[in-house]
Amino acid sequence: MRRDQRKPVIAGLAMLCAISLLTGCRPGVSAMPPEKAFALSASALSGSDRYRVAGQVSIFDPNGVMAGKSRYEGEVTGHGNFNLKWSEGAPLVRIRAAGGQQSPARFQPLQLLDEVHHGTAQVVYADQPYADGNVRLLVKLNDNAAKRRVAEGLRAELSGLRTEIKGKTLSSASRNQAATVLDQAGRNLNKALSTLHVKTLCLWTADRNTWFPRQMKEETELAYEWNGKTLREKRVTETNFLRGGPNGTIRSKM
Repeated sequence: MRRDQRKPVIAGLAMLCAISLLTGCRPGVSAMPPEKAFALSASALSGSDRYRVAGQVSIFDPNGVMAGKSRYEGEVTGHGNFNLKWSEGAPLVRIRAAGGQQSPARFQPLQLLDEVHHGTAQVVYADQPYADGNVRLLVKLNDNAAKRRVAEGLRAELSGLRTEIKGKTLSSASRNQAATVLDQAGRNLNKALSTLHVKTLCLWTADRNTWFPRQMKEETELAYEWNGKTLREKRVTETNFLRGGPNGTIRSKM
């Protein structure tokens, strides 16, 4: 897939945001602030004892080529306990800083809610509030928070690999070899993270009557230095929400 042929989601979201700010397509005086609208939707979600999610994670490599796509479906119970099943395998980390290793990514689709709660994200209306029965909000994560989020995830994945190795029955030579590889991967990762820049945008769609979310579409772009070159990678995550248990039908994409 050539770069000039791609139409990244993040570009579309950025354009929506720019148009919103420049044309004054903002909520009227009778409408609530976007931060409050998002808070109501987040509360509707966190207040649900049981709901289902379904979606996919797409990973693009430094050349802009899709490196993999993973679909998932599952249930959330007890106000936040995830039970996800992957139909095409767990998403893979492709960043070269990890020495080319591929490992299951630590997947936390609702971590964005915490970032907004702690004031590390900006929320604006993506279009006229309440259009077609939905509320659409653009959530832009603070760049420092976006970088921290990615760095913590990658370090956790590398730590998970170390734990996995410890739990395996290996010869002394194989264990030492694995430790050497992971130590080098750690040094490579730290070097890349020191040059890392991350941008994260999310389009959040909710039902205007119940405030329960319909879909969260997030795009995260990474840029970092590797062997004197700037490399770029991208992850696109779509999560669809449905109230209730396993007998329900996942909402179609908006």
